[in-house]
Amino acid sequence: MNYFFITGTGRGIGKALAELILHNENNFIYGLSRSNGIKNKNFQFLKTDLNDTYKVKSFEFPEFINPESIILVNNSMSQSEIIHLGKRTSEDIIECYNVNILSPSLLMNNFIGKYQDTKCRRIILNISSGAAFKPIEAWSTYCATKAALAMMSEVTDLEQKLKHPDNPVYVFSVSPGVVNTDAQRNIRKTSPEDFSMVGKFIEFYETNQLAEPEDVAVKLYGIIQNPEKFDKVAFNINEI
Repeated sequence: MNYFFITGTGRGIGKALAELILHNENNFIYGLSRSNGIKNKNFQFLKTDLNDTYKVKSFEFPEFINPESIILVNNSMSQSEIIHLGKRTSEDIIECYNVNILSPSLLMNNFIGKYQDTKCRRIILNISSGAAFKPIEAWSTYCATKAALAMMSEVTDLEQKLKHPDNPVYVFSVSPGVVNTDAQRNIRKTSPEDFSMVGKFIEFYETNQLAEPEDVAVKLYGIIQNPEKFDKVAFNINEI
């Protein structure tokens, strides 16, 4: 059996990926999310708020008997307020850091601590963003947290190759591109006074340049199925 832990399965990419994975009855998913719309005998919903790091840090990964593979997908994200620094609320900044970097880091740490010596394929797939590598007006905390997650992925991969060359945990940080999700809808509602690039994102939508979550899920699943084919840790899914 292949075991998956996926955050943010309530909607968007996380939900699309979970539904795709469940087509194979040899796959079992633990969905960590605030909400759930998936009903399947091979899916267990674990109601989780990644903003609550005290609960996340106490999450215990289970023991498995003869697993074929174990995969952690850190998909959940907080877009945060689209507004300039100085006008943000403290609560928004804290939530963005909790959801985008603190909770994924805690889960990665516990995952590796639990399964480092397990003799099966293990993968950590972090959903990144192009915002991790370039400054975008009004996205300060989002850019910062995604950049941190990308570097966490790079360092973790380096450690695995140095200390566990014969049995490494595969680690990836993948940017899914511009995807048709609730986050994109929220961006398009932003005032040009707060975000001068809003017109560009409206154009993405009006000219059908947004990828659908289901199409992104297919590519992500391809990475999970064949991790040895990818020699880079951080990359854009459009490179596939």
